[in-house]
Amino acid sequence: MTQPSLPARDLWRTLRLTLPDLWRAQPLVTAGLFLSGAAQGALPAVTILIGKWTVDGVSGLLAGQSVNLPALAGAWAGAALLSQVTATVTQVMQGVAADHYTLHVNQRLIRRMTELQGLDVLEDPQFHDDIEVLQGGASHRPLNLLSTLVYALRNVVAAISVAATLLLVGWWVPLVVVAGLLPLLSRQMQFYRLGWSLFIQNTPEAREVNYLSRVALRHEYAKEVRLYGLAPHLQREALTRTRAYQNTLRAQRTRGLLALLPFEALSLLVTGGLFAFVVAQAQAGRVGAGSVALVVTALAALRQELSGLAEMGSIGTQHLSWFAKLDAFLNAPGGVQSPARPQPMPAGGTITLEHVSFAYRDQPPALRDVTLTIPAGQTVAIVGENGAGKSTLIKLLLRYYDPTAGRILIGTGAAQTDLRDLDLNDWRAGVAAVFQDFARFEWTLRENILLGQPQDDARLNAAVQGSGLNTVLTDTRTLDTRLGQAFGGADLSGGQWQKLATARALYRDARVLILDEPTAALDPRSEAEVFGTFAGLARGRTTLLVTHRLGSVLMADRVLVMKAGQIIEDGTHAALLARGGEYTDLWALQARQYEDQPGEPVLA
Repeated sequence: MTQPSLPARDLWRTLRLTLPDLWRAQPLVTAGLFLSGAAQGALPAVTILIGKWTVDGVSGLLAGQSVNLPALAGAWAGAALLSQVTATVTQVMQGVAADHYTLHVNQRLIRRMTELQGLDVLEDPQFHDDIEVLQGGASHRPLNLLSTLVYALRNVVAAISVAATLLLVGWWVPLVVVAGLLPLLSRQMQFYRLGWSLFIQNTPEAREVNYLSRVALRHEYAKEVRLYGLAPHLQREALTRTRAYQNTLRAQRTRGLLALLPFEALSLLVTGGLFAFVVAQAQAGRVGAGSVALVVTALAALRQELSGLAEMGSIGTQHLSWFAKLDAFLNAPGGVQSPARPQPMPAGGTITLEHVSFAYRDQPPALRDVTLTIPAGQTVAIVGENGAGKSTLIKLLLRYYDPTAGRILIGTGAAQTDLRDLDLNDWRAGVAAVFQDFARFEWTLRENILLGQPQDDARLNAAVQGSGLNTVLTDTRTLDTRLGQAFGGADLSGGQWQKLATARALYRDARVLILDEPTAALDPRSEAEVFGTFAGLARGRTTLLVTHRLGSVLMADRVLVMKAGQIIEDGTHAALLARGGEYTDLWALQARQYEDQPGEPVLA
């Protein structure tokens, strides 16, 4: 099944919103572009009239009359030259306007993404799919819509002006012709909407085929594809699914073509009847040979222009559907927002959670009635099994989400302020984090650390040394080395990337440091070195360490053990071991994993 089109009312609404936006992006060029398109549309009618006058002139010469054929030839040459010039000018202005409009659309997309300050909207699957579609179309949809609008305008002007030439034969002739061709036009638009290619369809079946192709071709899947011999399977699956979908489309197209036949017959009956009428009129001497030539060429031109208009209407519908999605994205409400009148940032950095609960969309609670106080400057390790709620707790502290119940307070005593009442950018400016799924920007090493901040040589050197990134640098790999295969840059191992992510967090002058599995990709020796440095850098900062490696908690002042969204144990490493609870079991389990590994530290 093809993707259903938007209702006509929504399409017109989107067009009304898009045209002013297009105008604002480049008003003078856009005006010139549409004027040029309109001029192009008028030229077919001019050419038809010149043809009529030429045929009548030749007939007059044969009858011994005086006719200025050089003037007619000059007019025809001028119309042809004007057609070429306007086509060239239109192409140039179209490129200029499209460049500006594409930039304008991209800037609006980026600006909107910065306004969506939480993850609640971005992690919604449907919204994520929409973002993928918008990102994929941002490079070409503005250009395509602009081209379609210009050609549609040209088709409309040409159809009207060509139909007007038929007034020379009779006032009723254009009405009859349009009445005979409009039903065909409507059916052609429906037929064109089916699309001519599987790969331009936006359907689950088409996306599945495209996904199989990406798996076969993209670098991130290459190791598994080759190791497990997936390529033949992917090729078979893609071929099977493509053929099945093509069969569906073929049946739809066949039905569409059959539905066109009655309307084609009607249009042929009308145009054929009109041709017979004008020939009969010529035989009776009521009209000249030029009128016969006018009707023949005008009918062919009018049919061509209306068919082109139907195609442009169908193509324009696809582009407007993308712009409707863009409009919905730009106006989507964001759940997490800065307050209109933010409270001043409290001087004390104590973090307090009061009966905090949270559940993701359509999911059971990830946190359940969590009450917790983290004094400023304390280093707290958060441990527990997968799904215990550790990362969710971090997301709430970063205000990627707001609690579904309870509140998070910053500060102490009377100066405590709800996190939701603080300016979000100010709060995050005081936080640095190393995530499990940290971003791997394909920039230079230096740019990956600075992340747009001004360079401070002392802080940069401290971040490089403190993260262990200095061991990655060589004579040929410096801080100005570009990373990423897409730009022909160097590649880093997983552990080296993690050191880089740690360096960018350490570079930030933050009072809260969040480490979400910061050494997961490091060997135990490198991990010990990094945590030795972390211990020094964490002094004076509130540090939250989420980890599965319990040897890392030795640097913490306090350990929180989470299970099923709740904090079930809270205390120092020694106190929790002495208690003999969940933490003791986790510690003993990991200690046994190291006992038989020479050279590895024993967790005891």
